[in-house]
Amino acid sequence: MHRFQLRTTLCYGPDALEELSRLSGRRVFIVTDGFISKAPLMSRVRDQLGDAAIEVFDDVQPDPDIDAVVAGLRAYNAFDPQAVLAIGGGSAIDTAKAVRKMAIEQAVRPEASFFILPTTSGTGSEVSSYAVVTDTKTHTKLPLESPDMVADVAILDPEAVRTAPARLTADSGMDAISHAIEAYVGKHHNDFSDALAEKSLRLANQYLVRSFCDGDDMVAREHQHTAATMAGIAFDNSSLGIVHGLSHSIGGIFRVAHGRLNGILLPHVIAFNAGELSFMPAELTPTARRYAALASALGLTASNQRNLVLALSEWVKKIRQNLEMPASITQAGVDRSEYLSRIPEIAETAVGDYCTAGNPVPVTSRELTAILTAIV
Repeated sequence: MHRFQLRTTLCYGPDALEELSRLSGRRVFIVTDGFISKAPLMSRVRDQLGDAAIEVFDDVQPDPDIDAVVAGLRAYNAFDPQAVLAIGGGSAIDTAKAVRKMAIEQAVRPEASFFILPTTSGTGSEVSSYAVVTDTKTHTKLPLESPDMVADVAILDPEAVRTAPARLTADSGMDAISHAIEAYVGKHHNDFSDALAEKSLRLANQYLVRSFCDGDDMVAREHQHTAATMAGIAFDNSSLGIVHGLSHSIGGIFRVAHGRLNGILLPHVIAFNAGELSFMPAELTPTARRYAALASALGLTASNQRNLVLALSEWVKKIRQNLEMPASITQAGVDRSEYLSRIPEIAETAVGDYCTAGNPVPVTSRELTAILTAIV
């Protein structure tokens, strides 16, 4: 028997922020960053919360670490909230998840409800049971997973992402694309996750670049926002793979945006998982056939299934180019010599990453080293 979990209520579309009025009169602990805490969005949130007692923890930093989670837990315990509201991108959401999980383990308000208001369209964290925090001593990214980190309500208001800069729109959008593709071929894929992954990619194909080019295109913003959440539901009920395993490992050492790394890695991982197509016989592997099916679902055409897999890889590259994203690690600003010297370490860390276990094709450190070398 398998399970497909849909635990989070989705409130979406214009004026979805009105859902927060349910928290009026309660003690609400808000987790966000310093920029959002002073942005106009926070005023709208306060208005919707009515006469709620509010405590704002805004010390969230990019790539949250264990120290930030401990600080957040200290503030949480002091306030003793009845509800938690995470506002922001993946960093704020993951911090809130980890804080709430630790609080529950300490039996501090285990019944406190959990709301998430994402301000980026990409992480899928608003509907997943995962979070990623960084070990401050080893700089290793630590994926966490627990049912206690699943939100009760996710608020998908397109106005919350309207002012997201073009670069953030691109990075988060490519993250969503990688979620959908990895979920579709992941070890635990299923009919339900397949449907959401396919729809997510079709929406991204139509609306991501539009969102990037014109942040005020609210039709594009709304559909890309829901596309990212669909991809999040898909991977939470399927699995991810070595795009994320490698990205976590690289990102723990070099300060490159997660979605940007995913965009660099994705075509190389498709080629690896499909069996290095240039050397393959006519009969495709099961994973290659799934990539071909996904290409067909996107409306891509080719003379045969092998070329459909290649078309999917080229589609990723085209989206990446239209989003003005780097195609290599050096184009992303990483020093070539330093990167090459750290490849053995990165590969070893990635082999043990939680996401790597979900890859449809088993991998070794040597194979990951080859991919890491190819993206220079």
